[in-house]
Amino acid sequence: MSLIRLLSTDFDGTLVGGKWGYRCAPTLAHELAAVVGAGSLWVVNTGRPLESALNGIESLDLGVTPDYILTSERHIYQPDGSGGWRDYGDWNRICTEHHDLLFQEAGPFFNQIEDLAANTLGVKVLHNSEGVPEGLVTDTEETLDEVTQRMLALSERPSDFNYQRSNIYLRFCHRLYDKGTSLAELRRLLDMPVESILAIGDHQNDLSMLYGNVAAMVACPSNAHPLVKESVLNAGGHVSELEAGEGTAEAIHLYRTGKKRPCEVNSGRPS
Repeated sequence: MSLIRLLSTDFDGTLVGGKWGYRCAPTLAHELAAVVGAGSLWVVNTGRPLESALNGIESLDLGVTPDYILTSERHIYQPDGSGGWRDYGDWNRICTEHHDLLFQEAGPFFNQIEDLAANTLGVKVLHNSEGVPEGLVTDTEETLDEVTQRMLALSERPSDFNYQRSNIYLRFCHRLYDKGTSLAELRRLLDMPVESILAIGDHQNDLSMLYGNVAAMVACPSNAHPLVKESVLNAGGHVSELEAGEGTAEAIHLYRTGKKRPCEVNSGRPS
């Protein structure tokens, strides 16, 4: 019997990437079919918006589909029964209200960010369709390290401001919403024990679901960021020597078959 009742996987770098590119590794296709076939629920927990996530999942050409999709590191969707997807619970509405309020209050802070980017080589501010800043992209991770520290020191930063980061990209967000809090809300809605959840990711924006407090089973592939590997090891999880989809498949197999057991649930993330 599988130890996994809910499987939460990142998409880019976790399901796809490495030598298989945007195709699904055969071992991953097998493990996803096996874990879903055993009655487990599968959620894709991604930084992509919904349409992009759906396109990516479709490109995998799997025989199974996710039971839920968590998008933009914050929104929770479930199938609507007609081939589409709808909000699950009130989380998305409340999340949107919080972000709208934060971004309304962040005007002076965003002006400081615009000035910071204009005076820092290799930094570009990303804007939404209404021209509101929504993130940063830099030429290197080292540049993003530097500009992030300078950004956090700006005097007008709202108390609820936070960010999600992946590689050279940084997305602005409310401090209460990330992959970990969204997965925790899904767990609450499903009344799912933390000990029955496996979370797998590879980059910094996955960290919040890999501390061991929202999923007692955690793992990452070999291509994971060093901070992710450290977090997974600290939580008693599995760091694969295989990359991307093959590493994810290995982790699913180990926890599905009981060859690796859930860790003791942590009370929270590191400070």
